[in-house]
Amino acid sequence: MDDAAIGFAQEIPGGYVFELGNSWIHRRIHSISGRIGTTSLVNALNGEEYLDQTNAEFEITVSGEGQKVVLDFKDFNIAGYETPDWNDEIKTIEVKLESEVNDELLRLSVFYQVRAGDSFMRKWIKIEPCDLLGWAITSVTIESIRMKEMVEGVIPMPRYTKTHSNNEDNVHIDPDKANVTEPERRFSFGDTSRAIVTYWGYNEGLFFFTESLTGEEDFHRPTGLIMKHRDFVPLTEGLTTGAAIIGAYSGAPEVGFRRYNEHLMNHWCVINGKNLPVEWNTWFVTREGNQPILSNFDRNLLFDTIERLRDAGFFDALHLDLGWESGWPLRIDSSKFPNGIAEVVRKAKDAAGLDMSYWINPFSCSYWRSSVEDEHPEWTVPGKTSGRSGALAMCVMSDYFEYVKKRFLDLVTEMNARSIYWDGNDWNIPECELQDHDHKNVDELRIKAWKRLAEICREAHEAREDLVISAFSLPLNNHRLCALDQEQISDTHKFPTIQAELIQRQQLYQMTWEHPYRAIRGSWYGVGWHEAGQDNLTKRPLHELFHAEMSMIGNGLAQAGGSVDFNTARPEFVEFLKKLFAFRKRFEKYFDTYQHVLGFPDGKSIDGAGHVIDDSGFIVLVNPTEDTLIVRIPLDAPELELSAAKKHELTDWSSLDHGTRIDSATIDKAPEIELEGLEVKYIGVNIRE
Repeated sequence: MDDAAIGFAQEIPGGYVFELGNSWIHRRIHSISGRIGTTSLVNALNGEEYLDQTNAEFEITVSGEGQKVVLDFKDFNIAGYETPDWNDEIKTIEVKLESEVNDELLRLSVFYQVRAGDSFMRKWIKIEPCDLLGWAITSVTIESIRMKEMVEGVIPMPRYTKTHSNNEDNVHIDPDKANVTEPERRFSFGDTSRAIVTYWGYNEGLFFFTESLTGEEDFHRPTGLIMKHRDFVPLTEGLTTGAAIIGAYSGAPEVGFRRYNEHLMNHWCVINGKNLPVEWNTWFVTREGNQPILSNFDRNLLFDTIERLRDAGFFDALHLDLGWESGWPLRIDSSKFPNGIAEVVRKAKDAAGLDMSYWINPFSCSYWRSSVEDEHPEWTVPGKTSGRSGALAMCVMSDYFEYVKKRFLDLVTEMNARSIYWDGNDWNIPECELQDHDHKNVDELRIKAWKRLAEICREAHEAREDLVISAFSLPLNNHRLCALDQEQISDTHKFPTIQAELIQRQQLYQMTWEHPYRAIRGSWYGVGWHEAGQDNLTKRPLHELFHAEMSMIGNGLAQAGGSVDFNTARPEFVEFLKKLFAFRKRFEKYFDTYQHVLGFPDGKSIDGAGHVIDDSGFIVLVNPTEDTLIVRIPLDAPELELSAAKKHELTDWSSLDHGTRIDSATIDKAPEIELEGLEVKYIGVNIRE
């Protein structure tokens, strides 16, 4: 297939026909009797038609005067078209439409776009400002198309006892009770999907996503693929939606999910291109006698710790967890820091080359009760009280927002924040009925609040390009990843070390089908956490600690693996960490990606993950048992996409300093390898010294 954008636009009897495509996907749109509608959607690999019928080329929901009105494509007539981009690299068609609403002319444009080299196409709607006062745009359906019966949805096989409202597994509820039967079964096929579909029997399919903070998409075979942009914008201002993405893939569903996640990472996620800082976290420190420090840290402990972090040599940031604030959220506790945070920031940078990281929870107030609600009760959400702290939540749509935004930016510009951990439920907006908080109903509240929170993130990112903002607000929502760098999944604080790491691998395995790996903050609790075991760092066998650390080589190692109390950590463990982090830094680019290579981790057999880019990288193999087990190196895992036409050089990097040659093998004749009890092996694929 030629790698070029193709297309045409021409007049036909009674209307127009438009077509756009690239090497992967083609689309045809007809305009007959003034109305437009998609008439063909093709995966270009085999030229197979996916479209059964177009339910609606678009729909616009507007509200005003106590009414809700839906305008669809049949209410609009074509008023011409333009081709603002038209070359071999990019082709864009703008179809102009208009309709009369309450004696006012409403104009809009539907844009279709393809680029050479992409595996997808974009479609978005631009609604021009209209002089219809008192009306707001609340929803725009960008796509509503029904696929052929042979096109079926794909979702990860459900593994957990509870699900979220979107039917995705809730990996936090009963995380130790994941269904480990049939570990090799990965997917459920049928009527529904959140990310990809497959054409039954053809080894190909489509992926889809709405590039909007307030976007949503859903495939239901009987009704079709529906992709929406939700909003609350006055019609007098107009609106341009985010783009609806439909892309094509070739191969097994594993490849489809990989293409979906690659699209998000390359075209949507703000984490793309950033290195994750290795953090030392105050919350994880547990001293002798299994006594956790939790929020009881001060300048003296931090000054002492900075010296130890400098000596360790592999840290990038000092993270201050819950406990640095007092009075109001985001205000420094002067009793712990009588000279402010500035002296800690200077000491960290000057003595150890460290940036800073901060825990925050300013809106849901889940963990401590500040004085702000007593001083400004008009900012609170009536009735929304934290069961943990007893504090009332603060409404994002109150004037309190301006205070939070200012202090948030101060973290970056004055307190050298390299990362910010946004805990609690701030992104899960509680219902607030106070009319003076600039919202009329819960839908308007949530949309406007999400925009405000995203505004904070955007301005903070503009102030510091390498800033990483992570949030804990379930369920994970990929649309937020244009503002948040990462969302948290793992919360395994109450399980012993070996079990905790198994649970985290299970959670990552499940969630990385539909969420970009780099955008997941995982492995929240480190091996020194007091609930993981009595005097874990001093009494637990070293090989168990090594197992836990090596098994979290991806994102979790940077975020939790090094957070140990240097007063109690054995010297040989610290030396091991130095080697492990040096290895990770050397090969960091590979550990930014993730592929599913074996079955769902069941705690009985070897599990693992792939970290392969363009035919080279690592396969991590983990033996979760005390027994010696054997496994065939899974070179043929579909997501690895290793070339079948050549032999691949295999080396064992488990020593962390050099690779020992194993063999060279084609993907269909990979060798077996033995792992001793609790052993973790790093198998290099085409990795040379």
